Amino acid sequence: MSRGIIFGVGLLALTLLAFFCIPRHLPVTSSAALHPSFTAVIEQGRLTLSGVVGSTDAKQAALDRAQELAKGGKLHVTDDLKVVPGSDAAVWETLLPALLGPLSVLHQQQATISASGHTVTVKGAVASGEAKAKLLREVASLLGTSVKVQDQITVAPPLAVNVPPGQAAPGTPHQSRAQIQSGLDDLLRGEHIAFESNSAVLTSKGRAVIDKLVPALKRAPEAMIEIGGHTDVYGDPDYNLQLSRMRAEAVRQYLADHAVTNRLTAVGYGSTRPLSPERTRTASKKNRRIEFRVKEER
Repeated sequence: MSRGIIFGVGLLALTLLAFFCIPRHLPVTSSAALHPSFTAVIEQGRLTLSGVVGSTDAKQAALDRAQELAKGGKLHVTDDLKVVPGSDAAVWETLLPALLGPLSVLHQQQATISASGHTVTVKGAVASGEAKAKLLREVASLLGTSVKVQDQITVAPPLAVNVPPGQAAPGTPHQSRAQIQSGLDDLLRGEHIAFESNSAVLTSKGRAVIDKLVPALKRAPEAMIEIGGHTDVYGDPDYNLQLSRMRAEAVRQYLADHAVTNRLTAVGYGSTRPLSPERTRTASKKNRRIEFRVKEER
């Protein structure tokens, strides 16, 4: 065999070796590499979740919280969130349910919460500078120092309409005190405004129930509302009275932060007004409650 043939066969073998083997050992840089990202957008009556998370649990937790918010704001939820197991974990991924909370504070015509890398962006409008500062503090506290909060929040107070006291704004059907009370009772029927144990901190489910009341209260801004806190019969009566007052105040503050302008008063009754005198677990749960009472103007 001539040297030329041998050289040609060798060159062909080296070419084939390079073609099949070398790419397997070279570093691969793919533009399609997926990194955690998350966006929640409210627009045109729809809450859309999109992005990439690393686990089904993280996605489901975000969807559950989105459904709670949607009930309060009468929104439709669209799920475009993808799960890619093995993608790099992000600091904010386990905090998605809490990160969705600010959406209920922002004006819900258009609002966005997004997270990527070490940055979380909050975009939308709030009713006051105080509400904006509080919202940013809560988000920053939640995320810690390793994540930067990008502020794209504007202050846009609701348009004020000058109407005589006791009258509804133009174009709003006037409701009687009984009608307002009935509407609130219907919204709360079968619901429970829940708090952390022995605390005045609202749970996510508790906030979701209050979110359902916000539109009804805004439709009747002239109504005077008493928020009554009640506890079960167990424990020290003075402690129960204080706890019930703090819980009622927490609900009042939550409504005020969500631009509810009704005259709201928070009252604690402790265990003095039980719905059931029985000492059972079911009765205790029934007695631990927040009640809304529409009061007569004086």
